[in-house]
Amino acid sequence: MKIVLIVAALLLFGSEAAAGPYAGATAMKCTIQTVMVCNEPSTCVRGTAATVNLPPVLTVDVGNKLISGAATGRTVQIISIDRGAGKMMLRGLDVQTLGIAWDLVVDEKSGSMAGAVLSQGGYLLFGRCAAP
Repeated sequence: MKIVLIVAALLLFGSEAAAGPYAGATAMKCTIQTVMVCNEPSTCVRGTAATVNLPPVLTVDVGNKLISGAATGRTVQIISIDRGAGKMMLRGLDVQTLGIAWDLVVDEKSGSMAGAVLSQGGYLLFGRCAAP
């Protein structure tokens, strides 16, 4: 019985420590450094967060399943959280107001971040998350 409890404790608490500092245990500040906007398959334009009306720094709160940072107070709900190969993958939808789907991938050890927002066109965003 003691061995079962020890194994259970290692599985519960060991996985978070092994995941790295950017695994979402606490809210992270993620800076958007570059955005690539693509409205047609053959044309993409390099820009910044302001180019696509995003805040330059996002607060990614995995525990509460929210992404925020807009001066308006608007938040985006995280609907799916997956982990694999040292990465945390977040997904969401904004079906009723904007008709978009989005993904955000954070490297759990380095904090590097890449994301995509898709609708009729779309954009890619690249940046880095700060350790909490």
